[in-house]
Amino acid sequence: MPGVVAGLIALSACHTGAEPRPQTLDAQVIEFDASGFYGPPFAAVIDSEAAARSFTGWFATREDRSYPVPQVVAHPELFTDLGTYTYLAMVTGTGCRAPVEAELRRMGTDVVAALLGGVDRPECVRAYTPFVVYKVRRADIDGVTTVGGAPVDRDGPAELVGKVELSPTATAFEPREVTEPAQRTALVDELSAAAVDSAAMRTTVEGTSRLLSEYGPADLRRYAFPVRACPDDVVTLRISAAELHAVANTAADAPRTCEAPTAHLAVFDVRGMYVPDGARLVG
Repeated sequence: MPGVVAGLIALSACHTGAEPRPQTLDAQVIEFDASGFYGPPFAAVIDSEAAARSFTGWFATREDRSYPVPQVVAHPELFTDLGTYTYLAMVTGTGCRAPVEAELRRMGTDVVAALLGGVDRPECVRAYTPFVVYKVRRADIDGVTTVGGAPVDRDGPAELVGKVELSPTATAFEPREVTEPAQRTALVDELSAAAVDSAAMRTTVEGTSRLLSEYGPADLRRYAFPVRACPDDVVTLRISAAELHAVANTAADAPRTCEAPTAHLAVFDVRGMYVPDGARLVG
């Protein structure tokens, strides 16, 4: 399982009678907030110190606001024994029901948060978005490829819309926000001669994403970054209180056919609530 893998994913899955029966894992719940507001559903796999730093960075915007800051964010030292254990941090929705306990269940190669108990009220001011962090032995989740039915290869509250290779002679460009159509047009005009495939560049800059489809343009911000990467690298956006930083990581199962990384344009969508005020952009 990659060192930094996470994402904004719905924690639900459909299972048929032909699939394995769910197994309740021996997972320790180290944090559980049934009623706090933590934004849209996501699941984070935290299995290294780098993953822990990346995860805590997602909550940078809460430090100066009234939203709760999870204890594992305020005290990242709670992520211990990372050689033996993996931590799963999840937010999911339970409608108008505030659960009272949490379990972690596995079905084949999928794991899902089971949030139990509580009264399912007919209406509420807002839906509950419980936050839970599990500590589970790595051996117990060996072979797991999905969380709630979604791949565990997402990285935080940002989604890679796409990346496009640039010409080796391309002039370096500064990372920038391209949320507005005029900003995207300006970037395409600037880099049209630099892209190996200018049509693919335009499609990527103007492209859609799962986040865009789910939340709409009013709730998203889009950014463009230069990044050096191999074709099979996983390009992610790290968020901290000070910066947004685009990085490329070699996928664990990627073929080793790349002699050297090349210049790329990478485009990300990010939920606006996760972007810290004044954060600088780093390519």
